[in-house]
Amino acid sequence: MTTKMKLVKPDGSILEFHFAKGLHSSRTYRHILNFPVREDDIYLATYPKSGTHWVWEIIIMLQKRSTDYEKKVKEFAFLDHRDISTLADLPSPRVLNCHYPRHLTPKEVLSKGIKIVHVQRNFKDVCVSAYHHMKDSHERNTTSSFDEFLPLMLGTYGIYWYCSWADYVRQWEIFTKAHPDQILNIYFEDLKQLFQTTLQDSVQEIRKLNTFLGTGCKEALIEKIALACSFHNLKKADAEFKENPFKKDKRFDMYRKGDVGDWKNYFTVDQSEQVDKWIAQNLPETQLAFRYSL
Repeated sequence: MTTKMKLVKPDGSILEFHFAKGLHSSRTYRHILNFPVREDDIYLATYPKSGTHWVWEIIIMLQKRSTDYEKKVKEFAFLDHRDISTLADLPSPRVLNCHYPRHLTPKEVLSKGIKIVHVQRNFKDVCVSAYHHMKDSHERNTTSSFDEFLPLMLGTYGIYWYCSWADYVRQWEIFTKAHPDQILNIYFEDLKQLFQTTLQDSVQEIRKLNTFLGTGCKEALIEKIALACSFHNLKKADAEFKENPFKKDKRFDMYRKGDVGDWKNYFTVDQSEQVDKWIAQNLPETQLAFRYSL
């Protein structure tokens, strides 16, 4: 069943579209804008399929100063799909996570100077991961082939109704220039690379998080967190340990591959060149530097 939604865009114009009943509503995004934020909250901002689960687990371990896996999944603190009244029951400090773009971020995150961790991933791998997510989770009536799916990602609103990937990362780039001390930007590819190197080299991004968040973890613990949060170990923990009442289909795996460069198995040369042109047009004069292979 579908319903209609009207959304006021940043320029004041109205966007109207159809969506699967229960996924989003204008009431939800208004409540998120006015969501009451605590002083010790952490806000994890990501475009879909960019490493949200991964970094959420790392932050939780840093906060707890422990490598014990959190039994609850990050969806308990997921602003997009939760009745946000339930978030008041979560103990502090909370790691709130959300896919909404900067202009729909809770106002108090910005006004109170809450620490923001933003994870971004190269667009081509996002496309492939999003294709499999939509197809396997049956969230929407996904087109049958990647060739049919890719043009959707290049539209004004991408797979996510509020903005395209390019608009999303551009908004946070602008915010970072204005508020460099409030936000830490992490690349999925850097995180992936650190887990492919020796343990001595594998703590760089986690060390950055530890310093930025002021969690005070010692080097030995950071190395243990790096090992506990390898993609393989998190995939195993998600399947065997986690309590996930939001998982409708037990066959659906949130941790699919986590590779950098998987896009090469799906994109034709023409499609890759088309995306390169689209990025150049939609991210003019950007200082962001994405990697498409390791």
